[in-house]
Formats: sequence, C-alpha cells, structure tokens
Amino acid sequence: MATQRIFRAGLIAGTVAALAACASQPAPEGSLAEKQFQQAAQQYQKFERDGKTVYCRMAHSRIIPETCLSDSELRAQVHDYQRSRSTVLGPPIPAGAGQTGIGGS
Repeated sequence: MATQRIFRAGLIAGTVAALAACASQPAPEGSLAEKQFQQAAQQYQKFERDGKTVYCRMAHSRIIPETCLSDSELRAQVHDYQRSRSTVLGPPIPAGAGQTGIGGS
C-alpha cells in the first residue's frame, strides 16, 4: 500500500514536471507570438540572474528596478494580453441554450 502511494506521488510529480517543461518552451523563432514577445521585451532591461533571464522595467529617476519579470512570466503576460484583445470569441450562444428547468420540464 505504501509502495502504491510512493508510485502515485512519483507519477504525479513526473507528469507535473513534464507539463511545466512543455509550458515553458519558447515559441518557434519567427512566429507571431515570438515577435510579440520580442516587442514587449524591448520595453524592459534584460539581466541574467542565476543563469536565468530576467526583464526589469526601471523607474525614470531611480536606479532600483520598478518591476521585474522572469522570461516565462513576461511570455505569459504577452500571451494573456493578446488573448484579451482577440476579436475571435467563437459563435454566439443562443438565448436559452443549455438552460433546463428543475424537474425535467
């Protein structure tokens, strides 16, 4: 029984690690998403911290960074912004669709 719990925990941890690795992959070079990311990255100063890329927006009159984002955080922010601006929302849902009365009537 303890072996099953350990196996399940290992399986779940492996699955989560694999999904995280896939999610953090940058978009292919030349794609629209990569171009949008590069445009957003131009508004930040790029730094290397512990082997990872960090983008910081500096205040106008300060030396201390105002906002810092990791590479994956900035990519997610650009993706969310583009998704919120998308005009493609899908087909409209007709009034009353999916609504059922309680009691089966």
